[in-house]
Amino acid sequence: MMEIQKKIEKRYFLFIATIVVCVIIVIAIFQSYVEEQKRIVNFTEALELQMLTCRNVVNKIHFISDNYSNASDYKRLEDFKSYSNGFISSHKSIYKKIVLENENSSSKNRFYIDSIFSISNSSIEKINTISNALVKGQQNLPNIDNKFHEAEATYLHAMNTLLIHQQNVIKTRLDDLKKVIVIVAILFGLFVLGGFFIILIPVFDNLLSSNKVLTDLKSSLLAKEKYNRIFIEQSPSSMAMLDNDMKYIAASEKWKEDYKITDKHIIGKSHYDIFPEITDDWKALHQKCLKGEIDICDEAPFIRKDGTVQWLSWDVRPWYLSENEIGGLLMYSRDITKLKNDEIAKLRVEQILESTTKVARIGAWEVDMKTDKMFFSDISKEILKLPEDYEVYSKKSLHFYNTEVSRTQIVNAIQRLIKTGEPFDLELEIMDMDGEEKWIRDIGQAEFVNGECIRLYGVFQDITVLKKSENALKKQNQLLNFAEEMNVTGHWQWNVKANSVKWSSNLYKIVDMDEATANVTPETFFEITHPDDFEMVSKHFESKFMDNKFNQDIIYRIITAKGKVKIIQVLSKLFKDSSGEIIEIIGTFQDITHQRTAEIKFRGLLESAPDAMVIINKDSIVHLSNKQAERIFGYSSTELLGQPISVLVPKSVQANLEAIQKQFIDNPEELRLSEVKELIGVNKDGREFPINISLSPLQTEDGLLISIAIRDITNEKEYEDKILKSNKNLELTALKLTNQNVQLADFAQITSHNLRAPVSNLNSLIDMYQMSTEEGEKAMVFEKFEKVVIHLTNTLNNLIDALKIKNKVVEKQNISLTSAFKHAEAKLAPQIIESNARITSDFSAIDEIFFNKTYIESIFLNLLENSIKYKSNDRTPEIHVKSYTIDGKIKLEITDNGLGINLKRHGKKLFGLNKVFHRHPDAKGVGLFMTKMQIESMGGSIKAESIVDQGTKFIINFN
Repeated sequence: MMEIQKKIEKRYFLFIATIVVCVIIVIAIFQSYVEEQKRIVNFTEALELQMLTCRNVVNKIHFISDNYSNASDYKRLEDFKSYSNGFISSHKSIYKKIVLENENSSSKNRFYIDSIFSISNSSIEKINTISNALVKGQQNLPNIDNKFHEAEATYLHAMNTLLIHQQNVIKTRLDDLKKVIVIVAILFGLFVLGGFFIILIPVFDNLLSSNKVLTDLKSSLLAKEKYNRIFIEQSPSSMAMLDNDMKYIAASEKWKEDYKITDKHIIGKSHYDIFPEITDDWKALHQKCLKGEIDICDEAPFIRKDGTVQWLSWDVRPWYLSENEIGGLLMYSRDITKLKNDEIAKLRVEQILESTTKVARIGAWEVDMKTDKMFFSDISKEILKLPEDYEVYSKKSLHFYNTEVSRTQIVNAIQRLIKTGEPFDLELEIMDMDGEEKWIRDIGQAEFVNGECIRLYGVFQDITVLKKSENALKKQNQLLNFAEEMNVTGHWQWNVKANSVKWSSNLYKIVDMDEATANVTPETFFEITHPDDFEMVSKHFESKFMDNKFNQDIIYRIITAKGKVKIIQVLSKLFKDSSGEIIEIIGTFQDITHQRTAEIKFRGLLESAPDAMVIINKDSIVHLSNKQAERIFGYSSTELLGQPISVLVPKSVQANLEAIQKQFIDNPEELRLSEVKELIGVNKDGREFPINISLSPLQTEDGLLISIAIRDITNEKEYEDKILKSNKNLELTALKLTNQNVQLADFAQITSHNLRAPVSNLNSLIDMYQMSTEEGEKAMVFEKFEKVVIHLTNTLNNLIDALKIKNKVVEKQNISLTSAFKHAEAKLAPQIIESNARITSDFSAIDEIFFNKTYIESIFLNLLENSIKYKSNDRTPEIHVKSYTIDGKIKLEITDNGLGINLKRHGKKLFGLNKVFHRHPDAKGVGLFMTKMQIESMGGSIKAESIVDQGTKFIINFN
């Protein structure tokens, strides 16, 4: 192999050197062609420029011909001559250049070029001659122009022919270059191909020699692949072979069976199309395996598309086409769902068992018969309170058993177990390591090999609580039997499905039967029933069975085995199964003969009572009631039975009744009628009436009962109300007379005070009149008479108005304060405008009062007029009126910022007749007097608060 490699390297270097030389030659050829093309292109561009220059010369001739006038255009002709000489010089330069370049060309080509240039040279000579003649002015201009056009046409045609010739030369050269390129490419390709063959000859030789080996290897691989596919497909394990695209190459039947895809053709299909539920995490693991990793998992859940969970274990690893080339993945999996479910179930059972043993406190024990060593579980050690490292031997474990009886029982049981294999199940008393006494239930078994006991094992349960409960239950049963004997009560059980009955011992005694010999059945209840009560008892039980309810007791008579008639009370309760059928009835059977006899006697006494009598228990539930109670409240004894006593009083006084009951229960002494506060009763129709009650204790076998005597005191209360009303009316009359007397005294004082001065003035004027001798003096006195009489008249009129207010019965109605205020404000509009007063009001708190309309308008009018009349000259009058309530009383405030009143000096006479406190021409002292009279006549009052030079506030109380 190394020799072949060396040969290839030598030939490879020689091949590369040859290619480099060929490339250099090709580049040189291309370079010469490029240079020649550049010269031809430059020459062509020069020809095009020369033809353009020729046209420009012609244009200048046209211009000069069209614009030639005199010798003043000499300068222009000189320029033209210079331009024409340049044109001729460039032509000669082109001619020399093309002659030089075509020296090595063919004679035909040189002849062709010489012919063209001989024509163009002739035209150039003509152009040069014409230009000189034009400059010297030797010919006329039109002839020069025609000749120049002829020379131009010939020259341009020659040059155009030469240009076409050069373009053809360029095209020919390009065609030659293409041919050269094609020939070079073909030769280069042949050379490269030959070089490769020369280089690879050793390889081909080696390949030819190895071809047979490869063919044999391929056949072998195909056979192996076939065998591998057969191996995978027929493998009893769940296997699959996939390529790099995760498409199936082969899969075992077990694979299809485990994944429930036996009806699908999966070869050539994507693994992810077959299992779209595969998560991205698993896909990432597959990609890692395709890079060479191995993924092994002992267990994992695979959530299928239908939501079921399949538990799997797997081994996923790459398979290789060659040493480092991965061909795909091999997947081996195992469906461990059943094993996992069994494991979960087992774990659940173990957890339940462990929890059960902890809750039930059940521990295990074991004895190795060879070593006599005992082993205890954790619960066992916990029950016995043993340390973790404590070692116990069976022969030295008897100290755990608390009593001799327990030790004897366990020793005998173990000896029988070892000899005969008979298991034991004992309840024993033990004592733990802390000295605490306990009860255990010990169960033991033995393991025998070839007839020899090699191991003892078992469990024991801490039944201390159960044993204590059992002993307590026994005591309770004894107490129950004793209580049944004391209360003459028995109990019974009726298994409805089995139609069997069990009686307690005391029940047999009640019916005078021998418990040892009597054969009781459900029919026995009816057999001992008194004939007169048989139909009632039968209907009672039939109705209870139909209603599936045994929630009421029944009292009836029986005839005992000894012929005695007894009154019994039966209480029962039923139990049902899941379908609602009665499966068992239990109940009590009490002999209440003595109680019923006493009750009949008590009932007779109760019915003979003059008052309503109601018997209640501590919970305020009615046990008995008499006819008087039915007459007063309308409830029959049956209706009241079992009802709370609170139904006989309205809700408003139930708290009072409960307080009386509580006080009585705490100190059950008899409360006499005269000592009890009055209550309100309510009958069946809802009518309320006053009652008196008396409570008395009543000791019975059922405990303390409360006897309540109730008396309807409606008539007494009516008489009492009439007396109270009469007393109240007398008090009101006396108060009214007192007020009238006070008012009359005040009025008499006012009258005396206000009439004394005018009358005194009249007397004085009369004396003056009688003493006057002159007519002038008498006339003057008479004028004074008139003023005094007018003043006296006004005083009398005011007093008469006041008397009318006091004595007149005025009409009251609902009045709007806002409306009355607006009415008064409208009447005072001129004064308000003149004084520029600002008046505000607020009746939002209370706007409607029950009052006389005329009076309220007069009150507003007088108080507003006073506020305006006695305004301060130093500030704008401001008056505010508002209403409000305090403790249910309606009040009205009128506040101003006027002159104010000195209440210390004038407070007592503020509301007096003809009392004025400011010097105002319109002041009369009547307004406040009339206002006070009107308010008081309606049962109200008025007061004032004032500060001099700040203002006054009047407060009216309407109640």
